[in-house]
Amino acid sequence: MKITIAATKTCNHRPILEQQLQDIGLQYEVMYFEDHPELIDKYGLKTSPLFIVDDIVVSAGMPEHSIIIELENKIKTS
Repeated sequence: MKITIAATKTCNHRPILEQQLQDIGLQYEVMYFEDHPELIDKYGLKTSPLFIVDDIVVSAGMPEHSIIIELENKIKTS
């Protein structure tokens, strides 16, 4: 499972989301729209952050905590 946070460099929610993922031990990658403008075309920059799992936008904006817990449970049962 590949988890990506796509965000602007000034996004205030990105560090919060990163901390939530770190707290439960999920590996992730951060990609900034400023450094990867192709992401704007691929996913559409309507809000920041985008929470992407396996190339699918799971949440535009800060994801509900239940989404993160669901991912944690999937990894534990894999």
